[in-house]
Amino acid sequence: TSSPPARRNSAPRKSPTAKATKPVIRRTSNGKKDTEKRVGRRRGPLLPEQRKQASEIRKLRACLRCKFLKKTCDKGEPCAGCQPSHARLWQVPCTRIDIKDIGYFMKDWRADYERHAGRGVSVYNIKGFAQKEELIWITHGYGFAIPIMAREVYVSDDSCFTVDWIETEHEEPLEFDTRTERMSAGSEGVSTEALSEYLDKHLDGPFEEFIDDYFEGTPFITEILKTAHRYYLKEKVPVIRKALKLVLAYNLTLHVTMVEQRGDEHPMEGLIDDEESKYNGKIIAPVMINFQIKCALADMWRELQKEILEELSSLYSSVYSGDRLKNWPTIFMLASILLAVWEEMQFDCHYRVPDAAAVNKFCSDMETTPVGVIVGLFHAISQKLPSFTEWDTRRHGQLLNNNVAVCEAM
Repeated sequence: TSSPPARRNSAPRKSPTAKATKPVIRRTSNGKKDTEKRVGRRRGPLLPEQRKQASEIRKLRACLRCKFLKKTCDKGEPCAGCQPSHARLWQVPCTRIDIKDIGYFMKDWRADYERHAGRGVSVYNIKGFAQKEELIWITHGYGFAIPIMAREVYVSDDSCFTVDWIETEHEEPLEFDTRTERMSAGSEGVSTEALSEYLDKHLDGPFEEFIDDYFEGTPFITEILKTAHRYYLKEKVPVIRKALKLVLAYNLTLHVTMVEQRGDEHPMEGLIDDEESKYNGKIIAPVMINFQIKCALADMWRELQKEILEELSSLYSSVYSGDRLKNWPTIFMLASILLAVWEEMQFDCHYRVPDAAAVNKFCSDMETTPVGVIVGLFHAISQKLPSFTEWDTRRHGQLLNNNVAVCEAM
């Protein structure tokens, strides 16, 4: 059987111009409706007044919200875009400061080490140093030690060689103190390279055991830091390593130091002979060396924080290009670690600084803009993700490219 002949001219022939009676729908290449406002693009030159305003804003900087959403900013404080009527869902404070500069609240803060600065170990008390130097090994008690070339120090008043510390593992916190050896780091001081290598050993070794021991099982911060560490072990992102190193450096700055056993032929002052102390049988490091290591660690973690904020700023810059989930796992880990360390700093500030007004100012300076920026920007890039409590890897994993490490962290 043959197929039926094709039907031709079964309907009245239409003029080619007949189609013009229907509206022509134009579609842009990105699939968005033509009525949608084009972000970050203009047609034609700016008017003189607009050009002047744009120049002023470039000098002043656009605020973080306008930069993130590619909106026109103005000189207001807050700008018009950040007024409550326009920014109900926006949690970032209206600030023109770059993310890399939000560590400004740290200026002049020394609560992590300065309580040991006024111990009488000053240029007025020190008469001189011995020429001979000897190698001693200093530890915080977590399985590793840092080599220090040490020398005897001569002073007018030797009452300054006492170290005190508090142990909180008991039913009530107990305070201990002991007199230590009259020694200082040698002419080369504390080696930054050796100290960095010392921290690396903690990071590459039993890091989670350190977290458990140091934070005594405090659930929230313990889980945050362990999760970040496990993510790092899978992904090996260098900036997350820096952040974990920051955690180590900050917390060890606040930690008492000890001398590794040198044998009975080299007795030293500072031996703890108190069964209630967890350091019973250990030798507390000379107070001057303890302080010198504190200062070196304090410098190190401040520099690490500076580098992390610079990298966080760079990560967000790439987010401004449009893909809100780009770099999300790294930003998530960095934000979590930074906020955990800042929370510690607030606690330590209350604990170590006697001036209540100074404590309140420090905490207020931290909470208003720096914490607001970190939390708010993270919230802004997380809009497409479910909350942590609702996360289900089977349903939501594709949002993060089914990255095993970050899905496990979630």
